[in-house]
Order: sequence, then C-alpha cells, then structure tokens
Amino acid sequence: MSLESSFILHFSVVFFDICANYCKEVMSGQHFTRYMPTVVHVGPISSPGGIQSVIKTLTDHPPEGWDVRQIESHSDGSLYSKLKAYNSAKTELRELLESKNDVVVHLHSASDYSFHRKLRLAEFAFSLGGKIVFHIHSGNIIQWLGKGNRAKKLRARLEKCNATIICLSDRWNELLTPLLGRCKVSLNPIDPIHCISDTIERVPNQILLLGRNDSVKGHEFAFDIMRKLQQNGSDIVLHCTGVEESPEDLENVVAHGWLEQEKKVELLQQSSLLILPSKWEGQPMVALEALACGTPVLASDSIHSLPDVVEKCSMDEISDWTDQILLMKTSSHEFNADVVDSHRAKEISSNLIRIYSNL
Repeated sequence: MSLESSFILHFSVVFFDICANYCKEVMSGQHFTRYMPTVVHVGPISSPGGIQSVIKTLTDHPPEGWDVRQIESHSDGSLYSKLKAYNSAKTELRELLESKNDVVVHLHSASDYSFHRKLRLAEFAFSLGGKIVFHIHSGNIIQWLGKGNRAKKLRARLEKCNATIICLSDRWNELLTPLLGRCKVSLNPIDPIHCISDTIERVPNQILLLGRNDSVKGHEFAFDIMRKLQQNGSDIVLHCTGVEESPEDLENVVAHGWLEQEKKVELLQQSSLLILPSKWEGQPMVALEALACGTPVLASDSIHSLPDVVEKCSMDEISDWTDQILLMKTSSHEFNADVVDSHRAKEISSNLIRIYSNL
C-alpha cells in the first residue's frame, strides 16, 4: 500500500492504583500515517476525445479509498512535442513508482502508435515495480492486430510485464481474447454532468454530430445525408463539431468547431437526435452521453458494444439514414434509466476496484 495521509492518534490510557482506576484521554503529538492504494491513469489527459473523457470521469469519481493520479502521455503537436510528452511521462512514472509501493499503472490505449507508446510505458513501469493495467479503447484494434504476426509479438510483450488487459464490452472480449488473451471488461463511465435538463427545451428539427474532424467520424457522409434532406425540402438542421465551416452548398448545417464540455452537453440536451456515421468506434462516449441526456441515437451498423436502444443504419445507403431520421423525428422516445445506470461512474469505479485488488 502507498502512504497517503497522516492524522493525530487519539486514544485512552487506563491507570490502576490501590485506590481506584481511572481513564485519562491522551492526545499524541506524533503523526501516524494511514495507507491508501494508488492508481495512476496514463493517456491523453488534455487531448479532446473519448479516452480523455473516460480518464477525466474516472479521476473525478475515484474508487473509494484510493489515491488517483493522472499522467499525460500524448501531445497533438509536432513529433518533437510528442516525444517530449512521452519522456515526461516516463519521468513522472519513475518519480511516482520510486516514492510509493504497490502502484497500479492504468494505461489507456488506442491502436497504432498509441498502442506501441503505451506498451513501452507499461514495460518501463513494470521494471520499476508497477502493476500494469492495459485498457484498449480503439474501434479498429482487431484489424490492426490482425496484420502479420503483430498480435503474437504484442501479446508476448504484454505477458512479460504481467499486464491485465481491459476492454469495453463482452463482445470486445470475444474478439480480443484469441489475439491477446483473456480480458477484463469495464464499460465506459458517463460523467454525471450528462443528464436530462428541466430548463432546456428540445428543438424538434435539430440533429447532432459530435466528433473530431477525422474521416473515421463520417462528417462527409453526414453532409451527404443533409444534401438529400435539403433536396427533399426537409426542415432538419444538423449541428456538428470538429469542422469550423459548413459546406457552401448546405444551408441546413451549423458548424461549431470544437466545443467546451458545457456547450456540448447543452447541445445534447437540446437536440432531438444524435447521429453516429462512424466507420468504427470502441464504445463511443458520445452515444452514452446522449442517452444520459435523453437524446436518441442513430448509429452506423459497423459499431457494436452499444445499448440495444440505439438504432442502426447501413453505411451503404444514404436513403436509409434519411428515412430513419425522419421517422425518429416523429416518434416518441422513452428514457431508459437501466441503460444509463450500468455506465454510472460509481458502478464503473466499483468494478475497477475488483480488478485492481486482484492484481
């Protein structure tokens, strides 16, 4: 266990003599220490995205009785800044592991360079006595691991540092086990800030796409959907993040660039539908956050590990999306508390305590 906090010990001493016995309260002037286990989350602390949201929520709602830290391991800047962030993460890990015992190092990874970077940090932390948790968030991890003998090599390295692998759902466990070995499952946590608002009214014709400007997120596909709706005379308006300007030929798209969390939550509470035309996702936080705000979700059928209440459409047919959007606009949707409850931060923290305690 790690030394975490100190306190004054208050106790009673009983004195005996031939006349009587009595009790005297004694306040010790010496500070005594109590022990708290430590977990440090390593990943993109300041880079916007789903992994950053997960780390923030886990840190803001720590497991009871645990000391929780963060270490930034990524930079969105140049190659030099990325290398600087990586070396800084190694320095912080060394300082932490040399000052505390029994530290859980919880690394959050995507695929590609992110995976290699986190694996090197895992090996480094393990060499200093850290207990390794390797948390995979990537939606294209199966395709990436499936190239050549990559999975075999990476699995051997993970096993050498005694890593416990965490994935996002039972389905991901089924897919990853043949490649990396048995995983533990931890659902993504929803920040409690995402909830149904009593003061913000829904806009019936407003739909929403939240995501970075990346071809994987499907912005261009969404714009094609809006072109078809515009041609058909629909009053549906798409609000989207990740792009600074809407296409010149579209009058029904509002571009927001990148938003702070409070504004993003407001849009989720205001919109009548969230669309997710992504090519792949791990377990998209934005879909879970939308459901917590009472906003229905329409997603690509290439995304799994989402609650059953999420509607799906094929990425092959734009008309399927336009038809479903118009149908969902006129349909009533009931809030499903059970879906949201399974992703509450408290539930996820309790599950992680069980995983950490068995390392």
